[in-house]
Amino acid sequence: MVKALIVLVLGILLLGGASFGGWFVYQKYFTVHPEEPKKVEPPPKPPTAFVRLAPLVVPMIGPSRVEQFVTVVVTVEVLLEKQPMVQANQPRLTDAFLTALYGGIADKSILSGALVNIPAVKAKLVEAAGKVVGKDAVHDVLVQAVTQRNL
Repeated sequence: MVKALIVLVLGILLLGGASFGGWFVYQKYFTVHPEEPKKVEPPPKPPTAFVRLAPLVVPMIGPSRVEQFVTVVVTVEVLLEKQPMVQANQPRLTDAFLTALYGGIADKSILSGALVNIPAVKAKLVEAAGKVVGKDAVHDVLVQAVTQRNL
């Protein structure tokens, strides 16, 4: 009789555990939860275009002479509707980029020893492009190539 009672209690406990497990799985995976936040998709990026500039050549002047030449190939990523305005302002943009590069070389903010620091160059060029054609027009400045030629 005691054995039958133990088997009966264990059977009831197993049946209760299985019922609770089934209810838990049903509530978690098969019902809609209103408190779940809806996934909000970010707005699509505006269409962009690229304006390629002529290579920029800047001399690095040492204490007594020109020590090396730095050549930077740059492409400006702009909003599609601003592309004609940026292409019309290419000479001003080139002038601003050269001014920024000369200033960065003079105060050594774009140099890491004798090497050019590419992220610093990019930051200077983005700032200069924003001043010339507006920060809303320029999406990014792409530094495609940097070469240094020692003399």
